[in-house]
Amino acid sequence: MNTQTFFEKIQQNPRPVVVDLWAPWCGPCKMVKPILEKLAKEYDGRVDLWQINADESQDLLRELKVYGIPTLIVYRDGKETMRQVGAKPASTLKAMFDALATGNNPESVGLSNMERFIRFGAGVVVAGIGFVTHGSWMPYIFGAVLMFSAIYDRCPIWKALTGQFKKMTGQA
Repeated sequence: MNTQTFFEKIQQNPRPVVVDLWAPWCGPCKMVKPILEKLAKEYDGRVDLWQINADESQDLLRELKVYGIPTLIVYRDGKETMRQVGAKPASTLKAMFDALATGNNPESVGLSNMERFIRFGAGVVVAGIGFVTHGSWMPYIFGAVLMFSAIYDRCPIWKALTGQFKKMTGQA
């Protein structure tokens, strides 16, 4: 799909649109594709799914500033309301379609810039404490994990720690 046609169709579409930018050689894309197609059938008439082959639409990818696939971009009333990069579990995708079908905006899965900054800063401070005190290597490792989790949202260590914290505080 060329860029001009894409934006014209997005502006004219009366329903929320989930745009799936994928490629036939992409393993995560292949995992997500059947889930998205099932959800598109389930929410037919309430949420539209547009699947666009990234290899065939390079100009559109550049215009949309898509740097990794799979990427899902949600549009409502012609405006981008959410973007998710990478394969997401079926439950997350279902929640996204549910929210769109009921007129709500789906919650983005990921970190805000402030959360990234706080994590990275905390990692630098912890590693710095280890450096200043000439102590054990544990502060270096913990600081590195914090800095890494600021960059890589899906860090399993961070998920485990935040999951435990949520259980302890009753938020889970």
